[in-house]
Amino acid sequence: MPYLGFGLRLRREYLAPVLETHPPVDWLELIPESYFEGDASLYRQLDQLCDNYPLVLHGISLAIGSPWPLDLNYLDRLKELSERLQPAWVSDHLCWSGADDIQGRLLPLPYSEETLDHVVGRIQQVQEALGRQILLENVPLETRTGHSEIPEAEFIARVAERSDSLILLDIANLQTTSMYQGFDPMAYLLQLPEPRVQQIHLAGAVALCDAQDPGGESAADPIWELYTGALGHFGPVSTMIERVDTIPPLEEMVKEVEKARCSARQYLSQE
Repeated sequence: MPYLGFGLRLRREYLAPVLETHPPVDWLELIPESYFEGDASLYRQLDQLCDNYPLVLHGISLAIGSPWPLDLNYLDRLKELSERLQPAWVSDHLCWSGADDIQGRLLPLPYSEETLDHVVGRIQQVQEALGRQILLENVPLETRTGHSEIPEAEFIARVAERSDSLILLDIANLQTTSMYQGFDPMAYLLQLPEPRVQQIHLAGAVALCDAQDPGGESAADPIWELYTGALGHFGPVSTMIERVDTIPPLEEMVKEVEKARCSARQYLSQE
């Protein structure tokens, strides 16, 4: 899959101004569920987007680890939208109940051999239905738990390898999980299969967006440190800047994309 550069989560509120102003972002990530019920006018707008930007779809309803059968109606709608927009890739979350984009509710899987077998089979079913590989995102584990049968990084790596799927690495989620579970997030990164890490989610409005010098203030920010550590290990990875707690003005988010792009380029140039 291609390297896309630095992208932005396209919320519905941004759709019209993006089409009008053509902001300088490299690509756009869409939540497909936000566009399933669109009218003809909305789909014409999406078609215009396709003429100007590479798109990716990031679902919130796949529920890949749930015990009940996959929602085939959902998969049909996702495939229909995917065939219309021809996104560079399609992603969702590696969790048992899907994700709620408003509430941020992400429920991690029990990392066991039984869960591994269950999830791999369901991923293969989804990929066959969509006719493409999918990416799955790590979710935050915000409570202390006992010892898992399989460490999370190993579980994610084995899921990707066995199902021939790809990885969406959320830096903030990894940082959160490492704090609660007490492990080294850089050691976690080193366990992920390099060719399968296709995209990174990077939280906006953190220190990295206020500092252009990779050796300056931004080096003190744990999210930025972890992100540059990922770049140092994986090389350039398509990165999307997001906010999950608020919907700031489009201009503000475009500035964050540009600052992150410049900071990452400076960091990579020194490697």
